[in-house]
Amino acid sequence: MDAFKNRTAIIALGDTNLRDAGTGQFLLELLSQAELPEKVDIYNCGTTPECFDGDIREYNRIVLITAHGHGDAAGEILFTSIASDIKHVLKGLPAPLQRTKDQLIELFNATISNRDVEWILIGIEPKSVGPGQSISDDVIKAAPRVLNFINDLLWESAHDQLI
Repeated sequence: MDAFKNRTAIIALGDTNLRDAGTGQFLLELLSQAELPEKVDIYNCGTTPECFDGDIREYNRIVLITAHGHGDAAGEILFTSIASDIKHVLKGLPAPLQRTKDQLIELFNATISNRDVEWILIGIEPKSVGPGQSISDDVIKAAPRVLNFINDLLWESAHDQLI
């Protein structure tokens, strides 16, 4: 298990042709400019997690970043741990991303059945999901808080490994 300690996969979901449905890619673009710990792998999965080419079992933390309709005002952020009911959490994905649910459930089941893996969903409430490539101001304003959370999460984990 030590070989897997503090390995994190960040999986970005989104459709950049549908405004705020491209939130995952927008966050990923910003995140790619940050310094990340060594044991962090980033996957830009667009509208299908089939792009995930790693062995999901190598990770002890999987972070999904995406647009997520959770009933709050546009730009509000949902940070949630996915302990068992991933289907319920995935209901908030925008319609264009709903087709990813089965693959995400497969990935989730492949990890939790064998060992403890932490799954986290970070979603920003979209303002507009429709044709266009611009992200709404509400999502743009929320992005720094998401990046700070991810940064703290990753570096805290890297620090814990050194102790």
